Amino acid sequence: MVTANGYESRAGTVVAANVILITIMSIFVLIRFWARAILLRQVGLDDVLIWISFILSLAPCICAILMTKHGLGYHMTDVSDAEYDKFSLLLFISSITYVSAFVLAKLSFAVFYLRVIPTRGFRRLNYVIIGLLIAQGIEETFVVIFSCTPVYKYWTVAAEGKCLNLLNFYYISFGVKLLSDLILFLEPIPTLKNLKLPWAKRVGLMVMFSLGLLACVISIIRCTYLNDTSTDVTWRLVDPSNWSSAELCSLVICACIPYVRNLLAEIPHVNAALGLSSGNSKGGYSGGYGNGLSGGYGRNTGAGGNSIALQSRTPYIQQQTRIAGDGSASAAVTAGGKNGISSHTLRGTESTEEIFPNYRDKSGGIVVSTDVKVAVERHTSQDSFSGSS
Repeated sequence: MVTANGYESRAGTVVAANVILITIMSIFVLIRFWARAILLRQVGLDDVLIWISFILSLAPCICAILMTKHGLGYHMTDVSDAEYDKFSLLLFISSITYVSAFVLAKLSFAVFYLRVIPTRGFRRLNYVIIGLLIAQGIEETFVVIFSCTPVYKYWTVAAEGKCLNLLNFYYISFGVKLLSDLILFLEPIPTLKNLKLPWAKRVGLMVMFSLGLLACVISIIRCTYLNDTSTDVTWRLVDPSNWSSAELCSLVICACIPYVRNLLAEIPHVNAALGLSSGNSKGGYSGGYGNGLSGGYGRNTGAGGNSIALQSRTPYIQQQTRIAGDGSASAAVTAGGKNGISSHTLRGTESTEEIFPNYRDKSGGIVVSTDVKVAVERHTSQDSFSGSS
């Protein structure tokens, strides 16, 4: 839109960018909610954190859109003091909710790691990161709130008082956040790289666990705008505002992307084409990290009853899976009847491999499950079919 002073307003780009980001983020969050709360019926702390982060993430995006009504995307010469006060109030709200949403999203990743990779050293590192993230969130929130004295000076141009120049703080904060992000999103890589899995699955796992690095890239791009100290605030904040929204929304989206696999597995033709699973995986947690990977103990029940779950939700220390002489797990499947018909046994391949056993309760973290399909010839109508492991 061309303003009265003959230049093109940038407000439209702000509205378009934030509407698109809100729409995409909402779709992925709904997918995660459906997968965890409805399909799997297992809601963890990491899910709650990312859902709260999603709600808080809407605030900066909506504030950015509303700010276009009060000057964002226009030069300061076209913005009255009254409009600038409203603009500043929305910026204040946006800054506080941005910090909270960002910290909660990263806490969701850290809590998720605690659940699926519960080794002692890894857990200690994650607890340290969680502590740093909480401290960082509290510190940045207080800095934003009390950057002006009195507080309302932030959004009241005519009020007496003073505001701090936070440029150096922003640079330091960026460095601390980037370092914590790199540690958070790269710390699982060494563990995943050493898994006894086909290289394709290992690469897939490493990519999924490192999706949050996308937010780091966007954060670096956003930081390049910090050195712009022009007094034309409502004009120069357009790009930083858009990149801030993109950074926050991308982090929430990355936390939800793995659950797209659960959705695709429910579409028969897509499931068959991609070979995602032999049936519905609804008995346990499935984060979508690679084909055949589940977190915790779960059952893979075949859609037609011809796929047998070789391991149920029994404690790790009480597994009944037999180990063959070559070290591979096996299971016995017996078919028989009541009329003296001799039974026969079919042996299956490795059924379940627990990659990260939990040192506390011996129940697993990431589990690799394999379905074994067997065909049993029915001799009489009274034949029975049973599986034991």
